[in-house]
Amino acid sequence: MEKLDLNAVAEKFEEIATGMHLFYNTETGEFDFYSDFMEEEEEEVDREKFEDDSWVAAPSQWEINEYDIMTDYTETISDSHKNRCLCIALDGKGAFRRFKDMLHHLDLIDEWYIFKRKAYIEIAREWCEENGIEYLDNAKK
Repeated sequence: MEKLDLNAVAEKFEEIATGMHLFYNTETGEFDFYSDFMEEEEEEVDREKFEDDSWVAAPSQWEINEYDIMTDYTETISDSHKNRCLCIALDGKGAFRRFKDMLHHLDLIDEWYIFKRKAYIEIAREWCEENGIEYLDNAKK
């Protein structure tokens, strides 16, 4: 079995949305998923197959907690004006949209995506280690 590339795992984890359940097969090296929102007759994936021991569940959207990643990023911003603007954007309903809009406004969007990718790679690394999955770390630190 080839080792998993942490960049590829991070990409998969970034695709996890509400109601999505992502799994990794330790025997075949494939990822597969099912969604709570798929209609039974439309569902192409047999949910029961994921009960087999060869399938390892990826962290859920809630376990990844992108809001925490956003607050962690905000804490790295030393410019007090930019920091304050991002903190305000994170407050209340609609925080994800406001945060992204503010990143664009403050010209921090590229820096944010680099930070976010590193956070997802770290989540992928921890997940691999917790599940005894060998990985390649080609991520730039």
